[in-house]
Amino acid sequence: MRFISGLKNLSKKTILLIIVVLFVISWFLFAFGFDIFLNLAFNRYLIYFLIILAGFTFILFIFSFFKPLDKMSILIIIIAAVLTLPIIWLFGGIILLFSIFCYIANIVVTAFFAYKFCMDTSIKVDDYLYKFKKKITRIFTRIIEYVIFFLLSWWFVSLTIRFFEGFADPRLQNVARIFFYLFLINITLIIITFIRLTFTKKIAAYISLFNLLTFFYVVYIIIDLWAEFIFPDNPGYDLLSFLIDFLLFVYIIGSIYDRVDYIQEKLKIFRVDTIALFLIVMKLIVQIIEILREFLPPIDLVPSIVLQAQILWIFFAIFTLIIGLYTVFKHKEGLNS
Repeated sequence: MRFISGLKNLSKKTILLIIVVLFVISWFLFAFGFDIFLNLAFNRYLIYFLIILAGFTFILFIFSFFKPLDKMSILIIIIAAVLTLPIIWLFGGIILLFSIFCYIANIVVTAFFAYKFCMDTSIKVDDYLYKFKKKITRIFTRIIEYVIFFLLSWWFVSLTIRFFEGFADPRLQNVARIFFYLFLINITLIIITFIRLTFTKKIAAYISLFNLLTFFYVVYIIIDLWAEFIFPDNPGYDLLSFLIDFLLFVYIIGSIYDRVDYIQEKLKIFRVDTIALFLIVMKLIVQIIEILREFLPPIDLVPSIVLQAQILWIFFAIFTLIIGLYTVFKHKEGLNS
């Protein structure tokens, strides 16, 4: 996939690659450290390390506005390291506000790239089917793609709605409402593909697979919302959640470095390295907040977890509908791979 070429570009950025590796190691330790190291000293040291790494990355983020990351000398890197602790101590209040911004930004960015992954994957599959040399084969396979994935997505969504509507608890019935809204979004996209077919004689066959992938992602949001209660201290789910979040993070970074020239053209003020550093700072702050939440009883976390899931769902639905509609109209079959 295209984001892999972006990861190759990232590997050429030595200091950024080191920061990413340190972040991933700390992320892994956060995901499994509470099960491996059952002492408070480990948790405390991990928080201190993440705070220092976040502070150092934030200073590089500020420096990157004035000088490209790959042109920073060793002296600039040392200055950033020396300034880390004083900056954290002097600007603690401002950093706290910035942390709140990063926490919300992480939800929005996650929603957008989750949408993008679903869209890119479905288009990739459709482009592969479109490349069959015989036109009749191409038409036949893409019609099958369109019908089968539409039936699967409709079946899964209808089963899920009926399942949650069967509960007496209003909170679980609200989950059914979420999947009903997703169904309406999917139907809207399907209708638009028929309108496009009427005028252009071309079918956006990938939209059915896209709808199916969005269903699975919303299921993951719901499961992750109640994970603290459904899978308490379950290393199996911790591993699955870590892998999904890690792969999405890798996909985000790779996608950014795959579009270096495009980003430089559209966002002249922000360099690609600057955006990447912000994303890493954002993720580091989120991990620090998640670690601090581990010290609270799960029942006390319910309001914040529900709010986070609601914001994530709302932005994912907005991206799915608005950008999805735009993509249906602008998509040119076989030219996006």
